[in-house]
Amino acid sequence: MMKSKEKRRSIAFISRKMILVLLLAAVFSGAYTSLASAAPKLETGREDQIDRFIETRMHQNRIPGLSVAIVHDGEIVYSKGYGETGSGAAVTPDTPLPVASLSKSITALAVMQLVEAGKIRLEDKAVDLLPSFRMDDPRGKEITVRQLLNQTSGLADTVFPEMAFSAQPASLGESIARLKGVKLASDPGTAFHYHNTNYQLLALIVETVSKEPFPDYLQKHIFAPLHMDRTTDAALTSSFKEPGHMLLYGQPVALKEPDWFVEGAAGNVSTANDMARWLMLQLGGGTYGGTRLLSPEGIAAMREVPAGVESRYGMGWTVDGARLSHNGILWTYQADQLLMPESGYGIVILFGSGLNALVNYGTFASGIADILNGEEPPKSAISVGMIEAGIALLTLLTVLLWVRGFFFRWNRWEHKARQRRVWLTSLRMLATLIPLAIFISLPQILTFVGGGRVLKWEQIFLLMPSVVIWLALLSAFGVIGFVRKAFCMVAILREHQKAQA
Repeated sequence: MMKSKEKRRSIAFISRKMILVLLLAAVFSGAYTSLASAAPKLETGREDQIDRFIETRMHQNRIPGLSVAIVHDGEIVYSKGYGETGSGAAVTPDTPLPVASLSKSITALAVMQLVEAGKIRLEDKAVDLLPSFRMDDPRGKEITVRQLLNQTSGLADTVFPEMAFSAQPASLGESIARLKGVKLASDPGTAFHYHNTNYQLLALIVETVSKEPFPDYLQKHIFAPLHMDRTTDAALTSSFKEPGHMLLYGQPVALKEPDWFVEGAAGNVSTANDMARWLMLQLGGGTYGGTRLLSPEGIAAMREVPAGVESRYGMGWTVDGARLSHNGILWTYQADQLLMPESGYGIVILFGSGLNALVNYGTFASGIADILNGEEPPKSAISVGMIEAGIALLTLLTVLLWVRGFFFRWNRWEHKARQRRVWLTSLRMLATLIPLAIFISLPQILTFVGGGRVLKWEQIFLLMPSVVIWLALLSAFGVIGFVRKAFCMVAILREHQKAQA
């Protein structure tokens, strides 16, 4: 009897061990399968090459942190984070970062879903879909959904500088109400003007037609089906949780994003891994994981540029031959997405620093694309640090020269002024005010060279702080010198009058 009990115990013990071994095997097998599926499937050496390229470019451009994901054939083949966020946390592929204007392609997809559902047509007039949208300019009645998507509505920053408003709207309705007294920059459908308000109107159309708040629509019809679980939508930049970075003399400085209403045009906050799923949907002809969000025809329509207009802008995508892209620009964040349908690759990069005139963020995605195509990305011999050091040296030299002239060479200037003709001295004095004229005109100059974007001074400073500081000092020194010389000239003229009397 005892032997029988011991035998049963032994069998039970062995059974428990076997079950434990099988369970562990299953766990490790599942873990191995998961790791294998997540492992990069790039050609040998490509992963290391991309890694070195990103780290080199980050160092050259003083980028404090970024995350990147590459997709191919419906899989994530590269996913990595670099550096730190504004709060000092390590950046990973699952770190939420604002994607800025990459949001436009997502808003465009939402509109196209409603088109395919038969709820709106691309040729529908915006005023017919939005009772609150009214403009004094009669041409506003002709703006169509298609023109808003293609950014050919006639709205532009030059006539409605929404980025430069000191008081930002709090809702889509409030934003659109401000359009009433605006005069269009061009007839609808005749010219391309990149303008965020086009996509605010589209967001309000989605909200009105679907009868769902815009963030809820995105969550239910786009983010959830794509398993973009860490992606959210924000109406105002003040709701961003993490500070980004500005670059001051080549050094990243943690900074909260300035207040700006971004719903529909630039309000999504996402991760590299979530955006990778978004790219897979695009490369999959509107289908992801067996779920169809849009037809292949709808995806193709989003990549068509408007006929008869000088433009490369489709519907939320910039079309460059076989490639499609869109960048996202904020003052403390930046983002880029690139699709190469012919090779099946998609690239998304989310940066933890914002717009800077000296940093070419686009070279990151284009360089990775070169590597994926078996080419060597272009090398740069000059870094942002070198340029910023040059500007800092120029600023220091400007200060030293002014101190030298103002305090140590004043008597020499006064002596020469007494010998020169008055008109010649006056002309030379006026020349010292040229930097001030340039400084005052900086917003208009940047609007002209920047394709019509209108910025306020805070944004201009964040765009190129070292240049603004140098130009401001040069302007101030010019004004101080002009005033001192003017008083001196008045005294000299009085002396001449006395001598003649």
